Amino acid sequence: MTLNYKFRLYPTKEQELLLEQTLDCCRWVYNYFLSLPSPMSEYDMNYILTELKEQHPWLHKYYHSKMLQMVAKQVAAARKVAVGRLSYRKDEDFNAFTYNQSGFRIEKDKLVLSKIGSIKIVLHRQPVNVKQVTVCRSKTGKKWYAVVACDVLRRPFSTIIKYTKPAVGIDVGITKFCHDSDNHAVENPQFLTKMLKPLKRAHRRLSRRQIGSSNREKAKRMLVRLYERIHNKRKDFLHKLSTYYSSRYDLIFLERLKVANLTRNHRLARRILDASWSTFKNMLQYKANRVVEVEPAYTSVDCSRCGHPVPKSLAVRTHVCTECGAVLDRDYNASLNILKRGLESLMMTMLLLPVERREVTPVEIAMQSRKQEEEAHVLRRG
Repeated sequence: MTLNYKFRLYPTKEQELLLEQTLDCCRWVYNYFLSLPSPMSEYDMNYILTELKEQHPWLHKYYHSKMLQMVAKQVAAARKVAVGRLSYRKDEDFNAFTYNQSGFRIEKDKLVLSKIGSIKIVLHRQPVNVKQVTVCRSKTGKKWYAVVACDVLRRPFSTIIKYTKPAVGIDVGITKFCHDSDNHAVENPQFLTKMLKPLKRAHRRLSRRQIGSSNREKAKRMLVRLYERIHNKRKDFLHKLSTYYSSRYDLIFLERLKVANLTRNHRLARRILDASWSTFKNMLQYKANRVVEVEPAYTSVDCSRCGHPVPKSLAVRTHVCTECGAVLDRDYNASLNILKRGLESLMMTMLLLPVERREVTPVEIAMQSRKQEEEAHVLRRG
């Protein structure tokens, strides 16, 4: 599988100028492909790129050919998912370029890029089998990163693996970010909600500035810096929490939530998106040994002790069962139900697996029968 590692770059003033010029060149090529009268395939765009280099020799002299070919790949990929006509990219909208297969080299603490030079890089791990390097600029324009794509071998998941660590069920929410089946609760930090007041003030300041003025650019940079701070705080929180669970549990059970449907409730949409449940799930999937999703229906309603349904509104935070007398926190009860359903589904999967491995696979059986038919045909003709 392919894993991406993000490393911080520290270019010099001259190298930063070369990186910005490379971004401008890629953006110019991108907009040139969009200006063509009819949409073209990636192969046709690469052919036109060869003619473009003959017309503009500076493209061949100062910029790596594989990097420019990746721009054509980017345009072709954008056309597959876009609805309608693609719009031209502005300077602040184009913040990355890619070296694929060639044109780069990672040394001790240097990233060597063709036609740019050797840039200082901070490696928090040593990448192996590197296939691609993407250099990207932050929204503020002051930080540079290298996203390194590596082909790594990972052991495939198996249902008959011996798990040495316990299993856990996690219920995510808005009031509390999550509550697990070991009765460990994590409060929701609500980074966006806490920063609403300075964000509104920054938006008002930007709207009052005259378009095209230097004060407007300053106000825009301040607004972008606020959003970047929120993003960094949220990502730091999710990384630490996902590492906590992946290091302590072998099996992690989550609800299969459809966030797009949940955000239709406009009263809760902002808080749901601020929690970033999907990002948390994605981090667990590549960090933990195994993550299993279960159906979320009635996990907060059913009693985890006796299974009796206890309907309650979102305002009721305590589960009180009238059948068995269990009194639990609402989210703790849901996490116990998630753990129970996950283990049951895993046991069903193990029961459905064949007891013994087949001596020959269906493909080998088909090949043997085909070989027998060919031998019979040769004997008939001979």
